[in-house]
Amino acid sequence: MIDINLKHILCPVDFSECSRQAFDQAVAIARRHGADLTVLHVLPVPSAVPALPYGPEGPGPFGFETVTRGRALAELKRFLATEDGVGVPVHYETVEASNVYKEILQQASVTAADLVVMGTHGRSGFDYLVLGSVAEKTLRTSPAPVLIVPPLNPEGLPADRGPVRSVLCAVDFSQDAALAVEYGVSIVRRSAGRLTLLHVVEPISLGYDPKGGTGLDVEGYERRLAEYGLAQLQKFVPAAAELGCEVEAIVSRGKAYQEILRVATERQADLIVLGVHGRHALDRLVFGSTAEHLVRRSTCPVLAVPPPAS
Repeated sequence: MIDINLKHILCPVDFSECSRQAFDQAVAIARRHGADLTVLHVLPVPSAVPALPYGPEGPGPFGFETVTRGRALAELKRFLATEDGVGVPVHYETVEASNVYKEILQQASVTAADLVVMGTHGRSGFDYLVLGSVAEKTLRTSPAPVLIVPPLNPEGLPADRGPVRSVLCAVDFSQDAALAVEYGVSIVRRSAGRLTLLHVVEPISLGYDPKGGTGLDVEGYERRLAEYGLAQLQKFVPAAAELGCEVEAIVSRGKAYQEILRVATERQADLIVLGVHGRHALDRLVFGSTAEHLVRRSTCPVLAVPPPAS
């Protein structure tokens, strides 16, 4: 089992409240790991849309008045209401670019980031679509793990709630899922908390033949898949338990993202961890049907762990 050693965290922000919460979360993680933090704001490339006020009250990434990097940097520090008082080394970077997520990946490479922390919601409905797309594209393509921080939950709890005590790790037995379990163990062992390993068996859709029926005992087949999944999950339990974690293995049946959200709520998860598959078309399709749904709907942060570097 690995032990996460974070040295540098990248936190892309716009001027939304959600990005401020992502910054708070990034600061808390940097404190716990003794890591440096780079806060990145991507300046919009000037457009043909009439100029509108720049800053938290602005409408989105288009139509901003032309601003200098110096002004953007000052506005960024003012928005985050911090100079050097957060207790960790913070570096501020403003970059002009037309493609936000590619610029995030570029800055992650330049800073050798071990973790990217970002929010999901922008300042308006339109920004939600734009920033949501940026977060999802960053999740799919980042070589470093990406932590997505949602807005305040319905109870109004702040993003930084102290040590993570309950982690839900979704497992599909791929290589990247095994690495995600190691991340989950490393995170929860710091607080002697609880790790829930969850494997979901999704329903099988079969066409019906009026003469021969389905030709398959679907119920029995799914039951055998669930039994196999539980046996595989149990292989992770001894190693995790030896490291001082309380570990629970669960297999459920249903739509993957719905079951993950349901179990996360039942177990009062502080964090959901899952592996992100490779980059080919099928992986993107599977990812779109599970992880992107989680990013859009989860009320707790989601950590996406990429596959090991080849």
